[in-house]
Amino acid sequence: MFVGNKPLVTAHSGSEGSEHNSLASVMAAVKANADIIELDIQSTSDAMPLLHHDAFLSTVKEGKLIIGDYPFEQVIKIAKQNGKTFTALEAVLETVRDYHLVLNLDLKDINSILQIKKLIDDFDMADSIIISGLDYNQVEVVRKVLTGTQVLLNAYYDPSITDENQYLNFVQNLCKQAIEVQSCGINIDYLMSSELLVSYAQKRFLPISVWSVDDETEMQQMIDQGVFSITTHRPKRLREILG
Repeated sequence: MFVGNKPLVTAHSGSEGSEHNSLASVMAAVKANADIIELDIQSTSDAMPLLHHDAFLSTVKEGKLIIGDYPFEQVIKIAKQNGKTFTALEAVLETVRDYHLVLNLDLKDINSILQIKKLIDDFDMADSIIISGLDYNQVEVVRKVLTGTQVLLNAYYDPSITDENQYLNFVQNLCKQAIEVQSCGINIDYLMSSELLVSYAQKRFLPISVWSVDDETEMQQMIDQGVFSITTHRPKRLREILG
């Protein structure tokens, strides 16, 4: 464990029953005394960021439309026709800045990274943004664009790992990749986390952040492992457990 420290509380988009990727979600995180707020970004065909988790937009007449196939203004129009509105990233950045918080932008793709950089620069928030959701190659690209912003390397659940030797190789390779790409840490599915990973990474100055942990028993397990940050839909309860 990071001695003397408790894990950071990262409020997942839609935490405490709020609407996902909304100002209500941001304020729910604020009220829960979260350290970090996580929101999702998809990119439109004209490389504009959209606060939305899924790659598609559900419509009444045409079913699911891929967001990346349409320009920003058309996505907004289609969404409005189907009773859906999007929160502007500018509004979120302004609110997060006013509350002196840290925002974790979970990028579902990196096609809008130049516009994201422009907005971060406009709001002078480079040191208040964490970028997550990226693989090895994406981290390399994003770090070159967002030179003043911390970028995490993501790792996902891998059901093919079934024994200790395979897991040790996974841990070693993951940390090696994180160092090579100069990420600020590792953002990993909590099912792949362990004391071994946390210890191995910590000795290499790589903090481990886990997602998404909503069960109280599993929250305690992550705390006991010594992870650096826990992403949860229940930040208020996690804060209570941490005391």
